Amino acid sequence: MKAMDSKHVKGKGAIAVQQTEKVQLEFSVETLERLFMNGQLCAAEFSCLNANSKKMVQALCLNTCMHRVCNEKSRAAPLEEGLLIDNKNISY
Repeated sequence: MKAMDSKHVKGKGAIAVQQTEKVQLEFSVETLERLFMNGQLCAAEFSCLNANSKKMVQALCLNTCMHRVCNEKSRAAPLEEGLLIDNKNISY
């Protein structure tokens, strides 16, 4: 087993990592959208590493917000068909 540096702290059966360490991940657009829609991930919790990723995340955030608002309004009161926005107009 490798020796741990000062950034790792041993706990009961687990290793806690200080928050200064970063992890770079890559998700498919579908996976990221699912995480946003389920409320499991918020765009404020991470940073995009390039402009293209930032544009895609912004579009996904708008879609997610629009989906949630439309669903909440439809539960409260029926919406007229002309008021709904087709979320397929937002490109990734």
